[in-house]
Amino acid sequence: MFKFINKKHLIIFITLINICLFAENFNFSVPSTNISTPFAGGAPQITSDSSGRYVFAIWVDNTPEIQTARSADFSQSWNSPANLGSGAFGLANAPQITTDSSGKYVFAIWSDGTDIQTARSEDFSQNWDSPLPTTLGTGDQPQIVTDSSGRYVFTIWLDGNDIQTAGSNDFGISWSFPPSLGSGAVGLNNLPQILTNSSGRYVFAMWQDSSFDTQTARSIGFGQTWSLTKKFISGAIPKIATDSSGKYVFAIWITAGPLIETARSDDFGQNWSSSITIDSTSVSASPPQIVTDNSGKYVFAIWRNDSNKIQTARSDDFGISWSLPPDLGAGQLPQIVTDISGRYVFAIWVNPSDEIQTARSDDFSQNWSLIINFGPTDDPPQITANSTGIYIFPIWVNTDVLTSQGLRTFFPLNSVSISRN
Repeated sequence: MFKFINKKHLIIFITLINICLFAENFNFSVPSTNISTPFAGGAPQITSDSSGRYVFAIWVDNTPEIQTARSADFSQSWNSPANLGSGAFGLANAPQITTDSSGKYVFAIWSDGTDIQTARSEDFSQNWDSPLPTTLGTGDQPQIVTDSSGRYVFTIWLDGNDIQTAGSNDFGISWSFPPSLGSGAVGLNNLPQILTNSSGRYVFAMWQDSSFDTQTARSIGFGQTWSLTKKFISGAIPKIATDSSGKYVFAIWITAGPLIETARSDDFGQNWSSSITIDSTSVSASPPQIVTDNSGKYVFAIWRNDSNKIQTARSDDFGISWSLPPDLGAGQLPQIVTDISGRYVFAIWVNPSDEIQTARSDDFSQNWSLIINFGPTDDPPQITANSTGIYIFPIWVNTDVLTSQGLRTFFPLNSVSISRN
């Protein structure tokens, strides 16, 4: 009879079988892995390629030197750390690391206390050009991003009171330096933000200026030229997210009240909506975070509310309207990440006992469940995931730099049987 089933019906049939016969399970590997031997570390960051096979971490050790390590097997094992150069203490100068979708090109940035230094690898972090011969200039609070190919790389930092950017169109070998974007506010929570779409054509920046307003800017020419766009009055601690095309851009910040506010652009950052208040809250110790899926349809945010609870918010209409699920419990310093579809969402934060707590949602952030408590931490934790949400990688510090592998598996439902009449 199967000769009468067309291709469309066969796909539906197979999908129904998968839904009926398989369930999902998610677990983190325990115990966690120490990747910082022989020196203790702090201010860690983590990233991975789209598959999750290659995972890269960076931190500053107690000497202080910038250290990086990599895993080529989905975070099951890690190489010995590589020293990239002299660094500076402090979360405001936490070294940053980014990679392209394949993991071949990896880029790092940090402040050595005076100058902004960069490093690059073109062989999956096996070898590094570090530090690169030319510094980007003086300053601190640097951030770095790359497009999906690794060809276009963009950085932003605070030089005195000026917001500076630099761009590379040759895989981080050489850099160009557009004029300053304007004045910036000094402070740990006001790190200037930069991000790009998958092609590198559209680049977006956001920061708190010296008038204590939130300023946005964009480049539509691969970071070579910039224009200021929307200013949001009395905005602080801004964060920004975009979809893979760069068409939809989302921002979140704290304003007087204090309030959690968000805004959106649906024309590649040229024009912005009026701000929307999504919570009246106090979040002095926890900057809000925002992420989106590849399409921009699903947008998720997280912060600490006025009851010292971890609060999430979700939008399923490109940031036009928002809803708030129940809070995740007491804590601070939350981070959030999602897969390319927005279905799987993961959060990490520090609970009142200064321990790492994690949670996950499998239904576009409508419902959440706590996963695992990893124990004490000394610095804010970070988390990243591969493009499908099958692999999730947290990083934190308990004297040493620690990480784990989160793995989503699918297993058959033994109680389900199929009989043929």
